Amino acid sequence: MIKKILLTLLILIILAVAGIIALVVFVNPNHFKGFISETVKDKTGYELTIDGDLRWHIWPQISILTDSVKLEDEGAKKPLLTADNMRLDVELFPLFSKQLAVKNVLVKSAIINISDESKGQVAKKSKPTTTVNQNKTEQNQNAKSKWSFTLNKLEIADSTVVYQQGKDFINFRDINIKIEQNGDKNVALDLSGSVNRDQQDFIYSLNANVDLTHFPDNAKLDLHKLDYVYKGVGVPAQQLKGQISAKFDYQKSPMILSSDNFVLTVNDNKITGKIKANLDKKPNIEGSFASDKIDLTSFLSSSNSSNDKNNSRQATQKQPVVSSARTKGNELAFLNSFDANFVYKIKEIVINKLALNNFVINAQNKNGVANINNVDLDVANGHINANGIANGKLPTASIKLATKIANIDLGSLFRQLEIVNDFKGQFNANGNITADTINPEKIITSLTGNLDIVVNNARLDNLNIQQIVQSAIASYYKKAITTEDYQKYTELNEVSAYANLSNGDMNISSLKASSATLDLDGNGRVGLAKRDLDIMLEAKILSGWNQDSKTIQKLQNVTIPLRIYGNFNELHYQIKPEQLINALLSDKLQNELGKFKDRLKNATQNNDNGDARDDNSGDNKQKIKELFGDFINKHKDKK
Repeated sequence: MIKKILLTLLILIILAVAGIIALVVFVNPNHFKGFISETVKDKTGYELTIDGDLRWHIWPQISILTDSVKLEDEGAKKPLLTADNMRLDVELFPLFSKQLAVKNVLVKSAIINISDESKGQVAKKSKPTTTVNQNKTEQNQNAKSKWSFTLNKLEIADSTVVYQQGKDFINFRDINIKIEQNGDKNVALDLSGSVNRDQQDFIYSLNANVDLTHFPDNAKLDLHKLDYVYKGVGVPAQQLKGQISAKFDYQKSPMILSSDNFVLTVNDNKITGKIKANLDKKPNIEGSFASDKIDLTSFLSSSNSSNDKNNSRQATQKQPVVSSARTKGNELAFLNSFDANFVYKIKEIVINKLALNNFVINAQNKNGVANINNVDLDVANGHINANGIANGKLPTASIKLATKIANIDLGSLFRQLEIVNDFKGQFNANGNITADTINPEKIITSLTGNLDIVVNNARLDNLNIQQIVQSAIASYYKKAITTEDYQKYTELNEVSAYANLSNGDMNISSLKASSATLDLDGNGRVGLAKRDLDIMLEAKILSGWNQDSKTIQKLQNVTIPLRIYGNFNELHYQIKPEQLINALLSDKLQNELGKFKDRLKNATQNNDNGDARDDNSGDNKQKIKELFGDFINKHKDKK
């Protein structure tokens, strides 16, 4: 039995070897050269040129090897594809029945040129072959040749794609493409490669299935995954890394690409939604997206550190030469390339310790101008609402927002921003804000506009304005001050102000604040970028005086200039109590003058007494002089 099995295997081996020998001896592969070129021409319209002779390659599989090949469009100045060689892996036994069954076509180290110079009649017509034309082509092909052709898989390895966009050229390197036919009209696609430009790298890898059952009218693309990494100079978070997956439906007329289960991940942030793109003329995109949580911490923190590193490197190294210079322009110019209508909802946005909740944006973009219909978010127990426009048609970016801010807890907000600040309260604002950049590092300094501000239940910790004023007065007039214990803060029922934003500063005018013990008016500056302030106040102390009713009434109406300035975490104050001191001294001076007047009157009456003797008149005059001298010296010392 074993001998029979071995004998059978030996016969099969002999037949295979004989078949291969017969193939090499009796089948000339150069007979396929014209047939292959004609098949490509009929199927695609492109002309395939094969230089040199074709030759057999037996091991490890039966293949046909070629020299350099060239694929070009009729009338084009440059070929669409050039390669040093091509390999066709074929099946052995179909060759004996005049069938060229190609298992795999491998093109290695090819240069694919997609530019204006590679476009000819086929590219200009852009008319795909219909089923009727395909049938006619197959009939003409069968009439010319007795051979039939089937292709199972196409591979392009270690190749380069040169893509022209306007006057600019983009090189896609390390291209590896594998297209394999799974069924009658079902194709598996694998694609990987990289793009290097301006010291930035984009690396990608794609795996998908394409259903061409109803092609060219319709097609279905099942994108299993598209992995990507984007890194280099100027890339936020040092690199952007993630994946895209979706099932797309393609429609030819009008040309529409849509997906109901689009998923995008960027640095562990996940975005899901629906998207529909009309690509007939100018792209028109409709989308509805949602995220549970978006963490922007790495994007902002790493961009600052990378900028510091780049600045230090530039100080010691020469500036590298980049392929294209970037000029300052409108950062929103990309809005001109498409129209859009989208909604994006995020349950939570995290930036370091800052938490933004229930974020919603609804916007429409038309001809380069985006109408921001609504922006809503919750932060620090409060709410922000805004609407406006973003204009990409002007020489520079322009963003205008009508903003409403309600009941934001300043204490909670500053803690989340990790800003040391002694000012607390419920912040409310209403106004129009404009910015000319979308760069996170420059947006604060670019803000302009006006805001009406109201802070309820305000509190200024580590600074008691009443104590500051009254302590300054005490050094001049201790009897005017009560001996009550002061708190280490200032409480105000309401603070209102009109603010103007410019160059990173909030310039405040018409500042008013009040409480049971204080009445404040003032103006000044709050540095949003530098985190400092300089405020001039006119303070009235309404209680805490220890005097008669007339004096208290006068003291309550006197304003005391008070300046509060310095960094948020180290505030200083400067007080000028001259007005109050003058009021106090004025009252006291009037009292002393009254007493002096009475004494002087008494002295004068004594001098005019008829019973007085003439020799006493000189003594009385001397007493009057002494009274004047004592009064003047007394008040001179107090000053």
